[in-house]
Amino acid sequence: MLRDIVAPTMRLLILLLLPFFAFAESPMGAPPITSQQLVVNNRILVKINDNTISVLDVMKTMDIHLNRYYPDLADSTIARYQFYTSNWRSSLDQMIVGELMMADAEKREIKVSDGEIREEIQSRFGPNVMASYNKIGITPEEARKKVHEDMVRQRMEWFRVTTKALNKVTLKEIKEAYALAYQPTEEWKYQTLSIRSKDKESGKLLADKVFYLIKQDHLDLKSASQKLQDEHTLEEGTLFNLSPEYLEETKKLSASHRDTLSALHVGDVSAPVEQISKDQSVVYRLFYLQDHIKKEPPPFEDVVTGIKEELLQAAVGETLSLYVRKLHKQFGYDEKSLNIPGNFVPFTLTGE
Repeated sequence: MLRDIVAPTMRLLILLLLPFFAFAESPMGAPPITSQQLVVNNRILVKINDNTISVLDVMKTMDIHLNRYYPDLADSTIARYQFYTSNWRSSLDQMIVGELMMADAEKREIKVSDGEIREEIQSRFGPNVMASYNKIGITPEEARKKVHEDMVRQRMEWFRVTTKALNKVTLKEIKEAYALAYQPTEEWKYQTLSIRSKDKESGKLLADKVFYLIKQDHLDLKSASQKLQDEHTLEEGTLFNLSPEYLEETKKLSASHRDTLSALHVGDVSAPVEQISKDQSVVYRLFYLQDHIKKEPPPFEDVVTGIKEELLQAAVGETLSLYVRKLHKQFGYDEKSLNIPGNFVPFTLTGE
């Protein structure tokens, strides 16, 4: 493999073409000069079970992913640089876990047939596999080894992680998650008229008069309030405040508001309710219930699949974490095994 040929401290200059530039081919077949260059600062990053992982190894793994899932970005220097810098560390971590899984698989004698490997190679790299290899910059041997390792790891993940996670997600857990996530809700659409006066008794009298006008003349809060203010000379400091329309869930209502609204039918106005405002003054409020909306949760059958998938994802994550920790302990790996300086930058971009 290439990592066995190139010295770990060697700096490799990779020239990647930008699709929107046209270049004349060198008569000697040398790479054309581009306006930007991606510099790969190659070094051995970690050694696990007599195998090493270098920056180049990580880059090749990312190239396979990039060409498979984002082929439109594979020829852009800037796109590849951004992809490398954003994903190299997580890719390295996945490769480390993969190496540990391979060691575990070897102990358990997990096998993959040549036919399965050939079929997967065709699926990943297409019918013209050599063209795909050349584009990514890997050899057939490297591609086969990569596919073989990935298939073995997938089987290890199935046996050691997924099957255990599936056993954790029972029907009982699904129903409990449903009951917790989907509960009946109530919404209250209402409006209030608040009346304040310097004298408590005067405030109550005004509130009673407004309530009388609403019942007697069939007026709404605003009309009754305005009529009272037009027909009476009010004491200085008397305030009428008509609120905007509120739409609140039951759990967000104060206890006093909830009790008052619960006693009303839609379209009713409450008798004046004496309350203490934030400034500790007495205020009289009339509540108008415009609507009471009850929402039932969706049927269990409609959401059970989504709930099961969410629970399974969580269970897989938890089981995988436990498995990885077990692998670390079993094969003596920890963060101290990494050979990465604190200021290490594996990829840089130079040129215009």
